[in-house]
Amino acid sequence: MGRIGLAVLALLACAPALAQEGGSGAEPAPQLGPPAAQDTIFWYPAPSRCTYFTPEARAAFRFDDPQTWRFAFLVMRETKAENPAERGYVMVDGVLRELEKVRSGADGAQANVTVWRSAGEPRVNVNMTMRETGRTAEAVSLAGTMTLIRGEGRKEIAVEGNCTG
Repeated sequence: MGRIGLAVLALLACAPALAQEGGSGAEPAPQLGPPAAQDTIFWYPAPSRCTYFTPEARAAFRFDDPQTWRFAFLVMRETKAENPAERGYVMVDGVLRELEKVRSGADGAQANVTVWRSAGEPRVNVNMTMRETGRTAEAVSLAGTMTLIRGEGRKEIAVEGNCTG
């Protein structure tokens, strides 16, 4: 047996001891906290049913300036389906995440709460707690909070927006 063969045998003989020293040998899953900062979605033009901004982004928004189209959360509706499905979109740590609607309804204070969750890992949930602040023939204006939940971490962000149709 050559030197390489002896080295492989020596390594294999030590493997059980190395595994015991390092526990299972697998790295523990990192504990994920809330996103480090509120990322914004730059999407122009945003073909969305609902658009939500932080108050600062809302104040800076200009319809005719694509650089100001920075959103905290978007809701898109599949328009060709008989029962159109809605999808939510949020940017978390630089990654655009697609979310499915879990449930929606009034809370004890009569605010509308919609729970969204991501399909992939790491799991991200978004709770939108909104109150109507105005209405036109085309849109409903809303204000409230968006709570990002990832692992044991939570981050609450003030948002303003509107929904059509």
